Amino acid sequence: MKRYSIAVFFFIFGLAITGCAAPMAPADGAMEMEEAGPKVLVVASSQEPENLFIMWGSTRTGSDAMSFMWRKPIAFNGDNQPFAEILEALPSQEDGTWVVDEEAGTMEVTYKLRQGLKWADGEEITADDLAFAFEIYSDPDYIYYSESFPVKSIEVVDDYTAILHYGQINLFPEQEVRTHIIPEHFYRPLWEEAKAKGGNPWENFGNIEEVSIKPLVNGPFQVAEWVPGSHIRMVRNPHFNIGPAPKIDEVLYRIIPDLNSLSVSVASGQVHLTDGWLSLEQAASMDSAPEVDPIFVPALWLEHATIQINRPPLNDKRVRQAMLHAVDREAINEALFKGQQPPAHSWINSAHPAYNPNVPVYHYDPERALELLAEAGYTPNANGQLADGDGNLLEIPITTIAGDRTREQVAALIQAQWQEIGITSEVNPVSARLLFSETLFDPPNFEGIAIWRWVFNAKVEPRSWWYPGQPAATLDQLFAEGNPWAENERNKELIDMIDAELDQEKRYALLQEQQIIWAEELPVLPIYWHVRVATVNTALQGYQPADQAMVGWNVEEWGLE
Repeated sequence: MKRYSIAVFFFIFGLAITGCAAPMAPADGAMEMEEAGPKVLVVASSQEPENLFIMWGSTRTGSDAMSFMWRKPIAFNGDNQPFAEILEALPSQEDGTWVVDEEAGTMEVTYKLRQGLKWADGEEITADDLAFAFEIYSDPDYIYYSESFPVKSIEVVDDYTAILHYGQINLFPEQEVRTHIIPEHFYRPLWEEAKAKGGNPWENFGNIEEVSIKPLVNGPFQVAEWVPGSHIRMVRNPHFNIGPAPKIDEVLYRIIPDLNSLSVSVASGQVHLTDGWLSLEQAASMDSAPEVDPIFVPALWLEHATIQINRPPLNDKRVRQAMLHAVDREAINEALFKGQQPPAHSWINSAHPAYNPNVPVYHYDPERALELLAEAGYTPNANGQLADGDGNLLEIPITTIAGDRTREQVAALIQAQWQEIGITSEVNPVSARLLFSETLFDPPNFEGIAIWRWVFNAKVEPRSWWYPGQPAATLDQLFAEGNPWAENERNKELIDMIDAELDQEKRYALLQEQQIIWAEELPVLPIYWHVRVATVNTALQGYQPADQAMVGWNVEEWGLE
């Protein structure tokens, strides 16, 4: 069986969970591909979308299904590069469509839409559709409303031109995939009706079938039927002209909640494509299915250990460095992940152009770990356990997510390797709810480390992660008063410079210097980078996975043999 890795990167999805668009029912039996016709693409997921409206779905499942039905002003391709999908071109300073007022701290970005593009009912896509979408997500009742959204108003110049007014300088307007476009002629009456009902207008709006279940779209496919708990059947949009007409006739999006059943359906040829639902272990089991190619897509998902960095012993960076030297992350990668999830050496993925290959690397070196711990005042006692001069043991509890088999295995291996050099450690599994609602938000009672995953994006914006006073939501404990990392003045200075630098190459150079400081200080322990597993039947041609790109970003080019 052919196995290969695709060098594609940079995950951009932040996950949120919303209510379901329709009542769920138990999954039915296997559905043969041939039932829907000879050119039917069968895609499978273990989860059901909550809805299919582009401005509502925020889970990975919803995004996957919608990728066959919706197109945006700006999207990402298989090389993780932004491209103009509905626009004539990406905004740029060179052609005057991106104008920055540094003195005022604002900017304007001009969107020029391609003319003649159609919605699925045959009506033309115009700048009014862009402005109407903005009107909805500027409403405080919008489910994802945020005062921090950088676009503050949209000015319609003509049918195909709109100016986006930013209230602040944004370094990435050419990558703004959050700016949506929806058909005003179809949805304004429904939106006004939802507001007139009273109560929460967004909830009223979302409960309309034409919004959440059978939306009016502009992509290559549209919903023909949604059978809860079973499948979503999509047929060609007869008016689609944003790209070439698709080569396949239908998309059958199957919901198979049981992962073992999903794996069997893939191996038996009943499913052409899964993307991100099966495990590495399940992908490895496809050896008996030569018509299936597992693809391992590197992602910006950093498995790491959050550290109680504010108090001894972990407020000493020599201890933190020793902890990483004492873990054989390469061996963990080989033993648990078949070599597919490599050790992380920075908070930026090694495939990103801003990555610094010269950051300090903490290879497995127990002797160096012991040297660093001796410098920090910890030496073996009569029992071989590391202790300080007062006889206090070096104890580092490990918190992990209960029921997560992989993380529990990683925690057990780290515990065993630390104990080999004399670090006393105990693994404490807790529920995900407890970890994220209490453990990480209770600095006085959080001890040791907690193993979980961060999802970064390709914009590599360090402020929200590594600048004191503006931490990511779950990092409050890392930036408390007295935190030695927060006192690193050069780190703060670099982040201020990065935020103000519009030249990409100069910005990357500053990020490279910041990474060296990060790798020396180790505010968290980087463990490994995740991969996303996709399985592709050899009958499917043209599928190109990428972390930032939507699954069906180029479905028009796919073919079935």
